[in-house]
Amino acid sequence: MKKILIIEDDEILVRMYQKRLISEGYDVIEARDARTGLTQAQTKKPDLILLDIMLPGGMNGFDVLEQLKQDESTKDSPVLILTNLESEEKVAKEIGATGYLVKVNAKPDQVIAAINELLANK
Repeated sequence: MKKILIIEDDEILVRMYQKRLISEGYDVIEARDARTGLTQAQTKKPDLILLDIMLPGGMNGFDVLEQLKQDESTKDSPVLILTNLESEEKVAKEIGATGYLVKVNAKPDQVIAAINELLANK
């Protein structure tokens, strides 16, 4: 069973994607802030990370992405950014994001399809 780590502070979004991903046959790990997300990524070794940019606790998703890509144990994990920031795709991809979706434009089915596509190649 492939593992997906969701690093997102919106409880409703986390629960919704958690239910959808479990129904798709994935194991889901969650983190509500950047530091917990980094720890989960390093210890649980997810097959994919779904990452928000705006996070509480002093670190944002770009900080998380940079650290993930610098760490030998997580640098190859695909990271799909799911955010409300429409203007940051170029920056995210330069840092190493595999994909970038804007929450208000991406229906849940599109997010699940993007995850399935990224993991089909892994």
